[in-house]
Amino acid sequence: MALSDILIFVLGLVMLIGGAWVLISGGTRVAAVLGLPPVVVGLTVVAFGTSAPELFVSALGAMEGSTGLVLGNVIGSNVANLGLILALAAILRPVKVERGLGRKEVPFMLAATAVFGVMVWDGRLGHRDALVLVLGFLAFMVWTFRNRGRGVVAKVPDADALVIDPDARGRELTVGSLLVILGIVGLAGGGHFIVEAATRLALGFGVSETVIDLTLVAIGTSLPELATTIVAAARDEDDLALGNIVGSNLFNILAVAGPVGLVWGLDVEGPQQPLAYLPLRPTANQVQIVSMLLLTVMVTVMIMLGRGRVGRVRGVLLLSVYILIMFIWTT
Repeated sequence: MALSDILIFVLGLVMLIGGAWVLISGGTRVAAVLGLPPVVVGLTVVAFGTSAPELFVSALGAMEGSTGLVLGNVIGSNVANLGLILALAAILRPVKVERGLGRKEVPFMLAATAVFGVMVWDGRLGHRDALVLVLGFLAFMVWTFRNRGRGVVAKVPDADALVIDPDARGRELTVGSLLVILGIVGLAGGGHFIVEAATRLALGFGVSETVIDLTLVAIGTSLPELATTIVAAARDEDDLALGNIVGSNLFNILAVAGPVGLVWGLDVEGPQQPLAYLPLRPTANQVQIVSMLLLTVMVTVMIMLGRGRVGRVRGVLLLSVYILIMFIWTT
């Protein structure tokens, strides 16, 4: 075990938490100046920022010919968002659900996940299917901003002064935007350092590269969502926290797999041999798709029946299912 790897891991953790805190602060400022509720910012600005690692890794992998990495990255990240990140956030502190989110964006996330699952069931995302996802992303963005008036508008200190003084509004918007950018950089850098250090440490303990790819890399690209969600919950910004998770899953499917698949086309890496140890003999890709759909359905039902919150018991259930999924994936 190298001391330098431990120090790099700690540095990445500090950058990750600091980046999440700065991103939430900047997102709240932008929401207040523009008169937007935090849930809309979580669904758009913050979700895009925390999904940036998935987009970067996917585009880089596609350019290098590893298009199968994109599908695995999107599915693994979405599973981690729901089964690990939302679960941990709910266990630490029950997450309140904004009413409009449960009625609109969460069913939209379920529909997008189901459509995506059908598209890639055979292990390939063609150009036409990818175009449908891109159009779906544009429709989601238009729909979100057309419904931006719902919910409670974010507040910042001296909000009245911002309304009166246009210069103050401009400065506040500039500061908020810079904080968002700085937070995204901190999240991306921190996640990168953590994954690199953790990978070297795992190899040092004799963990196989296959297990590392299916766990550390998938979780690593979701670390920004994890840090942002937990920090947002700690700051009592539940709308922004859950909006980030829902928005990130939608961004991964529509704005990562869609554009990358439109340019390069996506195929699952490796032979699609049925898994003999499972009763119905599905392929590994199909098992991953079913896992993603299962967690999405569970979260949708929990939010719709949860009376405006996702509590600790539901968080433990989600985490248990996630651990079972990771066991099946790595067996």
